[in-house]
Amino acid sequence: CVGTSRIYKVNDATRPSTYTWKIDGLVQTTTRNELAISWTVPGVYQLSVQEHANNGCDGDIRSGTVYVIAPPVPNAGPDATLCFGSTTRLAGSGGAVYHWTPSAYLSNPDSPNPVVSIPRPGTYVYVLDVTTANGCRSVRSDTVRITVQPPIRLFAGRDTILVSNQPLQLNVTDLSGSGLVSYSWSPSFGLNNPFLQNPVATVNRDTRYVVTARTADGCSASDDISIKVFNGPDIFVPTGFTPNGDGLNDLLRPVYAGIRELKYFSVFSRWGERVFSTNNMSAGWDGTYKSQKQDGNVFVWEVKGVDYAGHVIRKKGTAVLIR
Repeated sequence: CVGTSRIYKVNDATRPSTYTWKIDGLVQTTTRNELAISWTVPGVYQLSVQEHANNGCDGDIRSGTVYVIAPPVPNAGPDATLCFGSTTRLAGSGGAVYHWTPSAYLSNPDSPNPVVSIPRPGTYVYVLDVTTANGCRSVRSDTVRITVQPPIRLFAGRDTILVSNQPLQLNVTDLSGSGLVSYSWSPSFGLNNPFLQNPVATVNRDTRYVVTARTADGCSASDDISIKVFNGPDIFVPTGFTPNGDGLNDLLRPVYAGIRELKYFSVFSRWGERVFSTNNMSAGWDGTYKSQKQDGNVFVWEVKGVDYAGHVIRKKGTAVLIR
């Protein structure tokens, strides 16, 4: 193999003779009974030696053929960009025996084409060395760079309630800043264009939309939004709530269907004391009054809103605070 050093030897060093060594007819500098050669260029060479005795007699020329094999050239294959959570297969070539380093996340580091399963985003470099069937190793390595994209996070919007056939502007938010280039909403029912980032939905029945968005690299993610449809306009208030901080039903908050403006939403204790009031349609009562948590009990609520046609809607009812 190229890069190999060999010592070629004849007779005994104590024998009083000199020797002529030749490589392809070119006389070498040594006259000893051995010749050290470092083979650096691949090819087929004729190596010969002749003994010259002290009595002036020359021996027969002995020769042999040396085959110097070029080192294999590893090819680690093209660099690749992966979507988070996906796998790829390396495409090594150039030898009969393969070895990849590091071995992390490879199905088999001694395979020419191991599967790469990288669990975290980032850039990873793998180095390939190869060996030929006759044992010659590559004198240089080749590398391949695998880049794993961060996961895509979408937000299709909060679930909402609408009056039947009331238009709703949908919109996808790219929370991870991944650079989304295409969108697809399903089902297409009620949408003016299911391939927009922000289509308008007009539905007359409860509908759950799923949007799938893709980057220029082909990575994708999905999110959904549910639309509940009422024949309104109307205001709906839950019959109870559990302000325990678990993020579920922590606020007593009206649900508005076709309401343009909230005049007030007020909550009263059973003795008629007002414990909460707001005209913010996003606000709700968290079960406290004067910074004190209220005990579980029945509370009275009143609400007044204005729909898109200017009609006033007033409602009154009770809700249970559950501790």
